Amino acid sequence: MTRINALIWTPFLPLFLILMSSCAHADTRQSVETVSNRNGLYPGEEMLETNGFETLTYFKEGQPDKPLVIFVPGGFHLARVAYGYPGGNETDFLAYWLAQRGYSFLGASYPTGNKVYSKAYPAFSIRDWGKQVAATAKHYVDERGLSGKVIVLGWSAGGQIAQSVYEASKDAGLDMSLYVSLASTPPVPLLVAAPGAISKAESGLSKAPQFYELFKRYVVAQDELNGHQIIPWKTFESDILGDIPVALNAIMIASRYEDGKFVEDLEWSMADTGALKVADFPFVVTISGNKVLDNDHALTDRGNWGIYQIQHLYRNMVLPVLSKSEDIAPEDWQNLMDQMSYATSGALNARVPGNHFFWYGAVGARETVEQMDMLIQRAANLQSSIAASLAHVGGS
Repeated sequence: MTRINALIWTPFLPLFLILMSSCAHADTRQSVETVSNRNGLYPGEEMLETNGFETLTYFKEGQPDKPLVIFVPGGFHLARVAYGYPGGNETDFLAYWLAQRGYSFLGASYPTGNKVYSKAYPAFSIRDWGKQVAATAKHYVDERGLSGKVIVLGWSAGGQIAQSVYEASKDAGLDMSLYVSLASTPPVPLLVAAPGAISKAESGLSKAPQFYELFKRYVVAQDELNGHQIIPWKTFESDILGDIPVALNAIMIASRYEDGKFVEDLEWSMADTGALKVADFPFVVTISGNKVLDNDHALTDRGNWGIYQIQHLYRNMVLPVLSKSEDIAPEDWQNLMDQMSYATSGALNARVPGNHFFWYGAVGARETVEQMDMLIQRAANLQSSIAASLAHVGGS
């Protein structure tokens, strides 16, 4: 179950100022190289070494003027869950339906303990994760001559990447116009109560076998919803799941890896996730399932992401104008208040039938992409309306 640790925010406000000043001095260098002669890859996959970390990728080209949509998997998963496996039905996966609407697709998998990777990276952090995804996206944008516009689809614990990938995307010269939450959790350490112990594997990665039983319940339920088996469970377990770096459990245990040990460090985790960087955060829309099996996300996603939605609009659009002049026409002020209320009314949040994997299987994959397009348009219209309300402030 999800719980909001409301006491997290106030004690760490001074840290926010430190983080904001230090980020200007961050190392923005990025390197991407292709790893050749790698066994175990699916057709269409490529193994890259991104900033020194192995990165399993799958790219499907669409129309060059449309945004590149990047799928970021949740905890213990590879991005294969969004583009499928040899012998599967391509219509069961997000990559197919995004291609039908002209989007280029990138599945970018962080390094796990899965056999597709040659070694473990136990000290891999959420900062590393954001830079990895941005550098990988930049690689394909440049290689394929794409526009540089990107949309990130973060699923489950993939929500922890929202701030770090936004910051890294800007540093890479990409235009990350939107973060789409697919039943994901925002990058707030200790927001979620871990369902059981998370322990250290021999590799130094974190393991939580109890999650696998929950994943199996989810995927079997989605199989039933779609009327067929999407991926055989044995294949799912061997080809998609794997232990993960401990820092990627920030929403549950807020720890880092040091000298072969897991060290609880909330302050470090707050900096790693960028939880308080509300002024340096992408615009967010959310899509959730509607099944009680995923009751935490079905009930809390809208509220959990709401602070980032409204603060993005206020800090990046409204405050820069009203801080210079509060001379705004009454009708424009009323429209501005109405639009900000609309932003938190649920209009930027959608539902798709299914559980935590609602987007897995043709039934949900197709509707997820349809809902994404609808939310993209709503977000654009909202921002245009807010800009129009502010256009003549101060007599300009």
